[in-house]
Amino acid sequence: MLGGLFEVKKAMAEEFNIDRLMNSSGRVEFNDLDWSEVPKHKLTPEALRTLRYFLRTESSTFFYVKGLMSTRAVFEEPELAPFLCVWMYEEEFHGRAFQKFLEAYGEPVGESYRSNMYKERGFGERFDEWGQDLLGAVVPDHWPAVHMTWGTIQEFTTYHAYQALIERIDHPILNKICQRIMKQELRHYVFYREHAKRRLARSPITRMVNNIAVKAAWTPVGDGMCTKEDAVHAIRFLFDGLDGPVIPRVEQKARELPGLEWFNLFTQFAERHDIRRAPDSWFTKDFRENAKKSGAAAAAEIDAH
Repeated sequence: MLGGLFEVKKAMAEEFNIDRLMNSSGRVEFNDLDWSEVPKHKLTPEALRTLRYFLRTESSTFFYVKGLMSTRAVFEEPELAPFLCVWMYEEEFHGRAFQKFLEAYGEPVGESYRSNMYKERGFGERFDEWGQDLLGAVVPDHWPAVHMTWGTIQEFTTYHAYQALIERIDHPILNKICQRIMKQELRHYVFYREHAKRRLARSPITRMVNNIAVKAAWTPVGDGMCTKEDAVHAIRFLFDGLDGPVIPRVEQKARELPGLEWFNLFTQFAERHDIRRAPDSWFTKDFRENAKKSGAAAAAEIDAH
């Protein structure tokens, strides 16, 4: 048993090149941008609300690693701790980029936004934090797979969300920020996906624990740290809810993970809240025809990895 586990860990280290990830990591660069250009391009109130959703979501990633950091996997698997350090560092600067953009537009954020976000998070988010600590303590050998599954689905969703910002807002400075962040989000997604697949494939108990956790607690990225109303708004603004192509695309990607062939929770969430196509008045221009082409290109890019 121990020999088999060692071989799995060795294979994971050989197949995913953590050195390559570390060498390409770093804060997303935005000091070269001309921030004086930001307020010159009109944004709708609905767009600004969505950007605040990104700010809160990207600034909250450090909440999600406490349970994982208490497991043996962090010490026994050579890739995990370096990746988590890179992930948290890069995600922190994603949030800072949105803070900088909003403030340049004239939308104050303030230094207390993170503490306010923590105080205002919903009951579901607080329950999730408790559940993470519990699972990390009770089933430490299986909890990393749950974290990797969550990361796979959320990073895949986030990648498409950035593509949607480019298509639907089309602000020249924001576009550059999103394009730079998307490169990092793609690397994060690849790591999560490969580790989730390997962990889930090696143990039926891990798949069982994962299914229980996902069915009990999964919601779309940002829900909980933001209000339910803001989550519904963002999914409508970015994806056209049930009327758009992204929700089925996310679910199909989740179903590629061992044991998650049943996954339809994004559709269930959208149906419960009746999330449909966003009104054209939410946007400053007609983007939908071009979005079909760029959305297909984004899907092809992420499928190639």
